[in-house]
Amino acid sequence: MKRLEPYELKGSRTVLRGREGSNASLLPDPAQIALALAAKVTFDTGLLGGNTLLVRQDGVKKTIVEYRPPQKTGLFLDGSETALRVPLPGLVMIRVTTEGKSPQYGVYAVKRRPDNLDIPLFHAPIPNVFGSGAICWGTVPRVEDAALRGSSLANDWTMLLGSSFGDHAVGGKSKRQPQDIRKLLIELEGKKSARYPTGDLIPMKKTLGQVIGDEG
Repeated sequence: MKRLEPYELKGSRTVLRGREGSNASLLPDPAQIALALAAKVTFDTGLLGGNTLLVRQDGVKKTIVEYRPPQKTGLFLDGSETALRVPLPGLVMIRVTTEGKSPQYGVYAVKRRPDNLDIPLFHAPIPNVFGSGAICWGTVPRVEDAALRGSSLANDWTMLLGSSFGDHAVGGKSKRQPQDIRKLLIELEGKKSARYPTGDLIPMKKTLGQVIGDEG
């Protein structure tokens, strides 16, 4: 009776090597096979037409880029039980997942919906997003594994914008209020502004293509 030894990949084939003389059989772990095969997968949608702008699979690394159109949004600030109703500009979220690691995020503002990778990015005018675009999640729960396997960032947006914003990373996001973006958000609600003043956004000095690694 053959005993099946650890498999190896040869090109696009999975090869099981057997050894004579064993009275037991050992089947390879399906999860290991899936991981090994995934390492060979490359997939890129290119820039898409909907709010999901791009889905890219490079081995076990998956990148999703999603656009959130300008709209009024309820934002909770720490210490307040009532949400601010403020207009936000168009936002772009990038989520990168790699097997066995926590997802990595970037959030940026844009003045229009991206129709090419050369579009310039701006600092997102909300607290808890660092100058690099990375999110300070604090104690906010992350999305579940099932959602991470999908190609929608709906749950990720809900987790971010539905959380309570503190005093982290509040500076450098507004020309009018350079020290604290929360002051501008409160001002916009007080004026019942219908649109975010995109002329107030601070440039990242990077394009979408540069952030996702398509350009130097």
